[in-house]
Amino acid sequence: MIRSLSATIALAALLAGCAGAPPPKPVPASPSPQWSANDPALTNGALRFDWWTAYGSADLDRLVATALAANFELAAADANLRAASALAREARAQRLPQGDVATGVQRLREPSATQPPIFRTPEAFPDQTIATLGGELFWEIDFAGGRAKSERAAVADAQAARWQRRQIEASIAAQVVRAWLDLGRNRQLAAVVDQRLMALDLLIAMARLRVTRGGGTAADVAALEHVRAQASAERPALDLAMRNALRRLAVLTANDPIRFVGDGAAVGTEARTPTTLAVHDPRALLRMRPDVQRAEQQLLAAFERAGASRAALYPSLSLGASAGLAASPADLGKAGAFRFAIGPSINWGILNLGRVMAGIAAADANSEAAAATWQQTLLAAVEEADGAIDGWLSARRSAEAASAARRAADVAVNAARSRSRAGMSSPFELAQAEADYLAAQAVQATAKASERDAWANANLALGAGWRSEVPMTRTR
Repeated sequence: MIRSLSATIALAALLAGCAGAPPPKPVPASPSPQWSANDPALTNGALRFDWWTAYGSADLDRLVATALAANFELAAADANLRAASALAREARAQRLPQGDVATGVQRLREPSATQPPIFRTPEAFPDQTIATLGGELFWEIDFAGGRAKSERAAVADAQAARWQRRQIEASIAAQVVRAWLDLGRNRQLAAVVDQRLMALDLLIAMARLRVTRGGGTAADVAALEHVRAQASAERPALDLAMRNALRRLAVLTANDPIRFVGDGAAVGTEARTPTTLAVHDPRALLRMRPDVQRAEQQLLAAFERAGASRAALYPSLSLGASAGLAASPADLGKAGAFRFAIGPSINWGILNLGRVMAGIAAADANSEAAAATWQQTLLAAVEEADGAIDGWLSARRSAEAASAARRAADVAVNAARSRSRAGMSSPFELAQAEADYLAAQAVQATAKASERDAWANANLALGAGWRSEVPMTRTR
């Protein structure tokens, strides 16, 4: 028997060796220590969770807080996290001894064909009432490490769910900020369009007056009317953009979109424009980005499952024990009702080798896929963050140029106003200067809004916007 057991163990080890080890976990190349952009506006420092407070809007702070407390996508992520954590606890419990207690009562009748003759009488046994009471313990010894690896995989799954929740939290906050910025930008542009339409109306009136006095032509009036029609055509699109921004805010904050659009005028959109961006070492990005951490945990889970799949190549050793009573209800207390069983058992699915090897191959392929996904996520994260920083600096320079153009337009319109007051220019020339000034104002408003958008994108790309703890209390 000892020789047979030794041969069995040797064969199991040989098969396990033939299966090989799981694919090694990859070690990605470290990112560059510096971002490609270098600007005094980039400051060193830790990223803030509540980065949106830099806009200085209490309305925005309230909207983000409401979304983080009531958003349904975030609620689903919370539930998924609780489920993954429960599965990790279940996997941990699988390594402990298992057992149960059972009791029952049955009325039995055995058919005569299954009963042996007793004293040469083929009569059937009488009906019986059997009561049972007992319990059993069962423990599979994890000498191959399969259950331990499965537990570590479940823990990694729970961590991946946690990082997924953090990613959704950061995304929800960023979506609220973007919708709010869209609302503010389109409101500002609508106000500029309204002012421009008023200026063009005045300019058209003056042009018509000049035609009646013989100082102008109908073509001049038609050209101005064409410009006004183009400007007027912009207004419906801006109104629609404002309503769409309000609808997005409603969904993000778990409100009725129709009612929220009606109450949208109460949402304030005045915002400061941040002038600096806190960045950290690109290598720290690997520890800050939720998508990177989630991909890493998924890789760990796949790697552990690839190792756990090899446990089926070994025999499983289990220890079991059971004890109980089985007799008629009135005889449960008698010595003859007691039963017990105890002892080890070995189970080896040697005839299932093809299925086991196929499972190992599938687990290894999943591990390789997870490794490739992780490395791709790392590269994409560095690309996105570096591009977002560069994008904010570019938007900042564009906004500075638009502000310079606005200042030049200020000088021009003030000069036109002075000439008009001194009688040195016609009202038509003044109205033209006012229209040019409003056009420069619209360009500046658009550039400033793009700068604020780019700042928000950079914070999200750098991994800001999630909290280390994720308790969630729904408000509705």
